[in-house]
Amino acid sequence: MENRSINMQENWIKWNPAKIPEGEFIVTDFVQNQDGTKFVLNDGNSIVEILFDGIPPIIRISVEGIRMRTWGEIQQKYNDKFFFRNWFLYKVENSKLSKWAEEESCGFYVSEQLTNYCIVTSEEIIDILSTFEPKIFVKSMKSVE
Repeated sequence: MENRSINMQENWIKWNPAKIPEGEFIVTDFVQNQDGTKFVLNDGNSIVEILFDGIPPIIRISVEGIRMRTWGEIQQKYNDKFFFRNWFLYKVENSKLSKWAEEESCGFYVSEQLTNYCIVTSEEIIDILSTFEPKIFVKSMKSVE
């Protein structure tokens, strides 16, 4: 394995457009069909639904172990070994994945027009590249019972 210096150019921004409570969420459901793309997360207290009204150009789902370098580089960049604790939803600026998508699509998609949303749990890292913002719904488990 090559010894590489840390050169994290991406900016990871904790994103909370819908008053999502902090917690140790896990993905409990993922559905993609003619109605759109939906991720459901649950921490035992709250359920969060993230709904993309359509099909995002890229969804990359990885177990957390395959992304350890990225995980470590982000913790180092922000000097915070707990950067991902109790939070799961991020926007990634200057995304390597968005730049790759522009190159791979021969410019059909432009990286500046794609937003890299990222869901990070203790079990997986999910990148979603989208030209539109998702709708987010938060439900208390108490109101579901």
